Amino acid sequence: MKVCNIPRGSFFGILGTIFRSMEVQPEVAELGVLRGENALKMYEAMTPKHLVLIDSWNAKSMRDYSPFPTLPPWVVPMEKFAFYFGGSLEDQKTFDRLYAECQARFAGKPNVTMINAETVDAIPRIKPLTGVEKFDVVYVDSNHQYEYALRDLLTYNDVVKENGVFLLKNCCHSVDSIKQNVGALEAVGSFMKRTDFVPVALTHTDWTEVMLARRGSFMEKAIHQLLSNSNVSYVEVPPQLLPAMRVVDCFERKNISFV
Repeated sequence: MKVCNIPRGSFFGILGTIFRSMEVQPEVAELGVLRGENALKMYEAMTPKHLVLIDSWNAKSMRDYSPFPTLPPWVVPMEKFAFYFGGSLEDQKTFDRLYAECQARFAGKPNVTMINAETVDAIPRIKPLTGVEKFDVVYVDSNHQYEYALRDLLTYNDVVKENGVFLLKNCCHSVDSIKQNVGALEAVGSFMKRTDFVPVALTHTDWTEVMLARRGSFMEKAIHQLLSNSNVSYVEVPPQLLPAMRVVDCFERKNISFV
């Protein structure tokens, strides 16, 4: 597993290069879309055959964000982050605006399909709407609570191709992630034990981005080879260490530790 000294979002270009070398126009899905800013970066870097954007764009999903009926004292209420969403998380109009903004961002792109649904509920709608049966890339950026993140991984595992990859955003354990009870890192640790997916690379950043591929697959080897032959600086560690990863605050920047 390569800990890469690159910004989040850099994996899109790396995958785009690999798909072009394979002469593959990938099928790509994003779970958790919001304004579509991240999705547009994927679209431009990977030039997908289809891009399927799945989000509920619903205030109810924010109310149901946590599995706890009463938030524990160490978890910050989501309403504290209303500025990021551009309005109250209790108001459906906030999410209607985000949905409209995403629609406008992809206007005129017929190979982009937006599915307004919870991630697991969207599965039976994908093929009828797009003709896509399996994906080359699934980017997971929906509910980051442990059970929900694990459910997304296990559910979409069945619709990722043999040489497909998962990308996960906010896959870290840090002071800030603890405040939101983010459990994506722990979910990946469990997912690794249940499937043949292994972490291939991660970004040396806070709110870390992680790339998973099937053990022994062509894609796993291709990612390693491309990074090894690139100008990306990295440190290689055993993939089994991923669940121990945490972000630590240092004097000038945040660093990743496995201690």
